[in-house]
Order: sequence, then structure tokens, then C-alpha cells
Amino acid sequence: MNEKKPVVFVVGTTASGKSQWALDWARKFSGVVVNCDSVQIYKSLDIGAAKPSPEEMKLAPHYLYDYVPEGITMTAGKYSRDFFACMEKTPEVPHFLVGGTGFYFQAIEKGMYPVRQTPIEIQNEIEAIMKTPGGPEKLYEEFQRLDPEAAKKIHAQDHYRVGRAMELIRAEGKSITQIQQEFAAEQKPFPFPLLKIGLRWEREALRERVQQRTEKMLEAGLIDEVKELLDRGLGDWSILQSVGYKESLEHLREPKTHAWLVEEITKNTMSLAKRQRTWFQRDKEIHWFDGGNEFAKATERVQDFLYKSWS
Repeated sequence: MNEKKPVVFVVGTTASGKSQWALDWARKFSGVVVNCDSVQIYKSLDIGAAKPSPEEMKLAPHYLYDYVPEGITMTAGKYSRDFFACMEKTPEVPHFLVGGTGFYFQAIEKGMYPVRQTPIEIQNEIEAIMKTPGGPEKLYEEFQRLDPEAAKKIHAQDHYRVGRAMELIRAEGKSITQIQQEFAAEQKPFPFPLLKIGLRWEREALRERVQQRTEKMLEAGLIDEVKELLDRGLGDWSILQSVGYKESLEHLREPKTHAWLVEEITKNTMSLAKRQRTWFQRDKEIHWFDGGNEFAKATERVQDFLYKSWS
């Protein structure tokens, strides 16, 4: 393990203030900030992505921001590879990895389960069975017999997942459970000392922060940012379906009121925050702190972690 590059995950919902905490810690502990947000990685997405300003980025080194070209769609697997490549080049200082994209954090800490491409003849075989009367039921019975453990996790009526599971079983000659166990056995531990810090807010307090941030984004020119992307032929870029950009696109195609925009973006941002909160709450290793008044307490926890990492 590389003790000279301790890593602190700074996680939480959107608009929780985690970027400011990460920046403050990077300055206090002479560290760097590394992005783990699936929108802030893209070029040309600045205002709607709530990307750190150029002035903020001058206060401490920032990595993996604003580096994916327009029109490209990033994957968690590619991000993971970029993260480890980045870690090879960064200085031996604390790294504050900040973002709200739980799947990206998981990808670098736990690894990515390989997506296996099954032979076309097996895909056709399973598809043919699915189309015959009683075929899905027979396929599920076979699934239960060959891999009862995995079958418990997939409903019999979920034909897509049942079919996909049976494709893998027939192609690999082994159960899904065995494939997963082999994958887990091959995984290497995260190679750096790791601490996980989470910021939390009461729902109404967070909603007020989200609404205020939405107003600031619109004042800063979010609609113009999206219009420029449209003018460059990027209207079908999948990342523009993320919160803030999606509503702005809708406004440009069929004009809405300012009040509608603020409410719609706020509402959808809160839905995103709920999904983020649900994801991160599953991780029992995260140390949670109140985003409004426990920065000092969280800083003590970070300082203690860094001291132990280097002692």
C-alpha cells in the first residue's frame, strides 16, 4: 500500500458543500483535489455541472476535471482507469476525492465486474426459448436448478435478467454465483490508505441550498451555456439529460417561465439527492457529519487519519 498517498473520499448529495470541504482540506493539509463526479469530468459543462471556478482551482491542484471531450460518453470503467493513471502522476500528498457519483467511487475501490459478451448463437437460442409458450417459465426453472442462489435475486417475470443470466451460464459453463465468487477472489484491495467522509443535511435545509444554487446557475448563464452546446450540434449528447441541462434543453425547445425552471430543476435535483443518499447509506464505512456545523469535527477525523497514515 502506498502510505504516502492517503485518500479521503468526500461524498454526499449534490449541493451538500462537499467540494468546499475538499478544497479547504487540500489547502490545510497541502493536498490535492480529485474529481469523482460524472458530469464535472466533461469539457464545456461548467455552470450546470457546478464545476469549481478557475479561481478555486488555483487554490489547490485539481485533477480529473474538465478533461473528457464534447460528445463523448464516459463509463465508470474508463473513469476507474483514468483515476489510477492519474494517481501514478500525482505528488505524494493527501488526495481528497470528491463527488456524488457513487458508482464511480465503487468502481475504483471495488473494481468493475466484467461485462461478458456471449456468443450470438447462444443469444439466439435463449431468445427463441423466450418466445415459445411456457418458454420463460422453463428457462427460469433451469436457472433455479443450475444456480439457486442467483435465482433468488431475480424475479421469474424479469425475463431480460433471467435470459441474460442463462446466456452467461450456458456460455461460461458455470453458475453466476461461481462467476461472481471468482471475480471477488481476483480483486485486489484498494492500494492506498482510505478514509470515507460524508456530508448530510436535513431535507428542507438541503432543498433551500439546491434552490439557491439553481437561481445562481441561471443568473450565471446556464441557458446560454446550453444554447451554445445546441448551436454546436450537441443536442443529442447523452450527458445533457442530467439534471439542470435536461430542463434547460426543454426550456430552449419550448420556452418556460423562470419560476418553472427553478422549480423543475430544484425538484429533479432533490430526486437525484435522494438516490445519492440511498446509495451512500449502504456503505457502513462512511463517517457522516452535519454539513452545516460539523466541519471542525470532520477535520479532526481527517487529521487523525492522515497522522496514522504517515506515522
